[in-house]
Amino acid sequence: MKMNLLEMTQVILSALNSDEINSIGDTAESKQVAECIRTSYLNMQGRYDLPEHNQLFQLTPSNDPAQPVLMYRPDGVNRIEWIKYYNTGSPTTTESVAFEHDLNVDIVDTSDSTGGDEPITPGFGMLKLLTPEQFVDYTNAFNPDESDVFTFNLTVNINSVNEPNIIKFRYKNSKPPQYYCVVQNYYIIFDSFDVTADTTLQASNTLAFGWVIPKFQMHDTFTPNLDEAQVPLLLNEAKSLAFLELKNMPHQKAEQEVLRQLSSLSKFKALAHRPTPFEQLAYYGRR
Repeated sequence: MKMNLLEMTQVILSALNSDEINSIGDTAESKQVAECIRTSYLNMQGRYDLPEHNQLFQLTPSNDPAQPVLMYRPDGVNRIEWIKYYNTGSPTTTESVAFEHDLNVDIVDTSDSTGGDEPITPGFGMLKLLTPEQFVDYTNAFNPDESDVFTFNLTVNINSVNEPNIIKFRYKNSKPPQYYCVVQNYYIIFDSFDVTADTTLQASNTLAFGWVIPKFQMHDTFTPNLDEAQVPLLLNEAKSLAFLELKNMPHQKAEQEVLRQLSSLSKFKALAHRPTPFEQLAYYGRR
């Protein structure tokens, strides 16, 4: 059963043998308990990878024709698992990035090697993440003499001295993006965009998936973004913290419940079955 902030505060105050309240702001003690709940909730976000915090979202565009392939990580997004971009169906030239590897290179390529433009089926296409070094090497190979190759400037700061640095990136304006890189955990740079469709990359054409941190609101009716099975974990963690901060004593039963619920959380936190860490290991012919 889900509980709002006032209900959880009342439960913990009752365990503390404190006065009854009708709002979290009624007493100084109720405010402290509400803060303990907030702290415990934020700790859970940082400590556990809760499935309900993994969501679909859109990137933030630059909306600047001088930086058409630049986008930003949205506020509240802590991790990006993948990014897709909507292809309108315009043709694109198949390109590849040269990577060093230890794979067998004697495999014969049976695909069509004639090159040229290949049609794209309209829809969201998966983009490949490159490291900044791989991305710079790839885009630097663009021929600046070609009519569809341009450059844009990205201003970044060096952390030690906080002085601005202007970095030039090449891009193409003749095809939808295929590759991207992330700089300073905030700037998302793409290799190209289709100028016949838009003047810049658009938020409405992006589809990303990752870890979105929900905000905690200090009002009575706020309900934390947790599954019903995870509410007791938050309640007991907050109760344990409240007893320690307000009474300078541990709550043994609450701490025991936290350990039990953590064990259950690791097994059943996802709606669909997820493989265990052991099941995710390479098979290697085990019997």
